[in-house]
Amino acid sequence: LVAQSSGRALCPMAQPARRRAGDGFRGLVALAATAAVWSMISSRTAFAVRSVGLGRCPPASLAAPARRLARHAGGGAAPAYTLHTYDHCPFCNRVEILLGRFGIPYERVVYGYGEGAVPEACGGTGYNPEGGPVALTGKKMLPVLEGPDVPAADGARGMPESLEICSYLIAKHGLVAPCDSGRGDLGTFRAELREIAGQLIKPREIKMPVKDWADPRDAAYAKWKYTTKAGFDYEAAEAATPELLAKVNAKLKELVPMIRGTDSLNVWGWGMDDVVLLPDLRRLTCVKGVVFPEEVVAYMDASLKNTQLSDYSAVAC
Repeated sequence: LVAQSSGRALCPMAQPARRRAGDGFRGLVALAATAAVWSMISSRTAFAVRSVGLGRCPPASLAAPARRLARHAGGGAAPAYTLHTYDHCPFCNRVEILLGRFGIPYERVVYGYGEGAVPEACGGTGYNPEGGPVALTGKKMLPVLEGPDVPAADGARGMPESLEICSYLIAKHGLVAPCDSGRGDLGTFRAELREIAGQLIKPREIKMPVKDWADPRDAAYAKWKYTTKAGFDYEAAEAATPELLAKVNAKLKELVPMIRGTDSLNVWGWGMDDVVLLPDLRRLTCVKGVVFPEEVVAYMDASLKNTQLSDYSAVAC
């Protein structure tokens, strides 16, 4: 840079003696110019380092691998969370799917579904009315997230409500999980799937070998609740199995073109649309005869394999 700025050789001693004095002045000018150039380069380099973030991940697209995004976004080791949950509950599953997707460690505490229900108010079903979930928040409701920094109401242990928990985790860890897109096709699909799938799932999920149903009073409470409060007919639903299977299998084929990303519903990457839909699909694995299209299986496995959720497919009935 000095040679180019002054138009002279780098070493003034190589020039004739009579030219050294004049060259000395020009050399000082060149040196000053060089210093200015280096100052400008250093300034731009410093700006570039600040912009990219030396030692940090540069801005990533929403479709980048979720685990890598979580490591950079988390800013270090995650807090020790305890998730109080039901294995079968789609609302509880939302939180576990989010935690698993981003590799956030947590302790999992599963409850019997009838625990916390008052027998006198529930047709003689239920047990331990002041225990289980009730001991956490005063209500028989899960999931509940407990941890050192998790906000909780006065007298409560942890935060309830699945979407509030998801929102808290996204904010706390800086997770890249875009909000619900409001896609009409997904909304219609979920509503139509639930109407069919619920009739197949309810008679079968209570037979799954998980903590939710370990006590006979758990299944008894579930049957009382859905029969009394929702008018569900267990016998009629089981009798309609062949017709319902045909409908749900046809409905699952409609999902294939809605999966626009490699492992996500949206082309820009994994987000809350996936958090909300995946539990609905996972519940169907307890039903023998449900046929998931290959693309749907791949979509489900990409997220569910990272969770602690039980695999119902081996014991489907």
